[in-house]
Amino acid sequence: MRPNGLAYACVLVGAIAALAHTGAGARAPVTVLVEDELGSGDRALRGAGELGASASEPLDGRAGLPAEQSADVAPPPAPASAQSELAPPRERPPEVAPAAPPRRSYRYRSRNRYPGPIPTPEEWAPPEGPVRIGLQAGHWRADEAPAELSGLRDNGTSWGNTPEWRANLAIAERAGAMLEELGYVVDILPAVVPPSYRAHLFVSIHADGSGDPAASGYRVAPPRRDATGRARLIAELLEGSYGEVTGLRRLPTVTRRMSNYYAFNFRRYEHALHPMTIGVILETGFLTSSRDREIIVSDPDRAARGIVQAVTQFPVTRLLTAQDGG
Repeated sequence: MRPNGLAYACVLVGAIAALAHTGAGARAPVTVLVEDELGSGDRALRGAGELGASASEPLDGRAGLPAEQSADVAPPPAPASAQSELAPPRERPPEVAPAAPPRRSYRYRSRNRYPGPIPTPEEWAPPEGPVRIGLQAGHWRADEAPAELSGLRDNGTSWGNTPEWRANLAIAERAGAMLEELGYVVDILPAVVPPSYRAHLFVSIHADGSGDPAASGYRVAPPRRDATGRARLIAELLEGSYGEVTGLRRLPTVTRRMSNYYAFNFRRYEHALHPMTIGVILETGFLTSSRDREIIVSDPDRAARGIVQAVTQFPVTRLLTAQDGG
């Protein structure tokens, strides 16, 4: 059953009276006739306090209560979307790149072990006394090498039952004997030279090896860093005289191990030449070549003569004769 006009009029009159009454500053309950949802005509009385605050009093947004009454009521949590909109964004800490692992340095090898200033070629002077020649038999007694030269141990090439050091020693001993007959002072040195070895000339004698039996020839190299400024000349003289006497082919290239030979590196090693000792290294031939073995193994005197000829031609080590005024 739908409400009649009288019911609506009562509701309208009561609402107007309530507004007029509250506008004058008084608060009173207002009776409102409300028809139930089913339209059965049953009516209930509801006061204005039940329906809400007066029109002149603002309602709080929380649960429809007046502002002063809602102060004690805990506000419901705001939705997550509202929190994200209202709350200021969090500042992310700056990303810090992980520290790079420390790089391992190998520059310790460049440390200068030489105790004093390195002289220049202009400051070069020969050692006092008779002309001294140092002939090193490469790899001989290498098992006695100190810790700084441990890489020399069990090193060198071989052919059959002939180790390289044996062929080198045979040539060095024969060249030494020839030089001593001419009046030189000769030192036959093993693989490890004395610390800061001083002489007019140092010749390191070695032999090459290869898996190719056709590899043949000899080569000569001065130090890559020559403080004397005179090593290249003796290298050129030795290239010429050794090839002339032995008949072996000269190889146009040298290896880094030759030009950076440890005995030349007084900056790194204690057991090395004095910076004022002129040095050169000679690979007499290939021990693995049948042609080269005919010289360096079967005829070491021939190889020795090629060395001696260069020593006597080198101005620093050439002995004065009566014709020269000596």
